[in-house]
Amino acid sequence: MSSERQRGLLLGLCLLAALDAQAGVTAERTRVIFNEGQREASLLLVNQNAYPVIVQTWIDDGNLDTAPETAQAPIMPLPPVFRLNPEQQRSLRLLYTGQALPKDRESLYWLNLYEIPPKSREPLAEGQSRLTVTLRTQMKVIYRPAALQADAEGAPARLRFSSVAGELRVENPTPYFITLASVDVPQGQRHTIVQGELLEPFARRTLTFAQPVPEGKTLIHYQWIDDGGNAQAGESTLR
Repeated sequence: MSSERQRGLLLGLCLLAALDAQAGVTAERTRVIFNEGQREASLLLVNQNAYPVIVQTWIDDGNLDTAPETAQAPIMPLPPVFRLNPEQQRSLRLLYTGQALPKDRESLYWLNLYEIPPKSREPLAEGQSRLTVTLRTQMKVIYRPAALQADAEGAPARLRFSSVAGELRVENPTPYFITLASVDVPQGQRHTIVQGELLEPFARRTLTFAQPVPEGKTLIHYQWIDDGGNAQAGESTLR
């Protein structure tokens, strides 16, 4: 499973660009949907590292500079700090605090999983230094009002695509957060594929391509991510 977003916090010297940090603590799914009226959800975590880690959890608005002590969100993870041994599984509880949230659109928050490896006890030779790698993974937590629960999977089909000055404009006229995985625009004999992005409710985004986006009734293909974290295919005609 690939996480929604990851940031390696590298403490030490150099090798920053050469390190390829992969999350060892993984979750059973890539997002959690909280339906209105639901007070609690659970998320199964497993430590796939060959060593034990300390995991710190918190929920915030997605700002990577937010720390646990300053994070504010209507959903709280429990426990906030725990140890996971290699191959060990643990269920993380997510509790809704009851804070009033908009009822005409979804609200989005981010669950942070910050894993800290153990310190090495091996002595260092003179002149040597040690690099410790910690990793922070973020996952979507979406609060969905009761009035919206029936039509979530149909929302991506309502996206509107248009060509504006050679760029692709995407409009989300729905009250849902829609994650575009990719957009494929035919350009002559070539197809230009760009990575998509998160579309907020009632928002517009402009995607820039290497070549101008053709005008007219061009059929484009796109992929979006459903509630289960799976990619689904869609198509639309440029307006």
